[in-house]
Amino acid sequence: MGKQLSSDAFAENDLTALRGQRVHATPIKRVLDANTRQVVGWLYRWNTGHLSVMWKGERCENFVYE
Repeated sequence: MGKQLSSDAFAENDLTALRGQRVHATPIKRVLDANTRQVVGWLYRWNTGHLSVMWKGERCENFVYE
């Protein structure tokens, strides 16, 4: 992941442009294969509140969150 940016790193116009854009994400859960329980990815929450999965390899169709 890239460096997190602090608010003093931007002018006011830049901050306005960043609102609603995905700037940084935090891992919140592991994604496990439902059958083997091996880690197949991680669930991330973006600064916008959106959730997305970063897969370790190929996308797994049968998975659970831990």
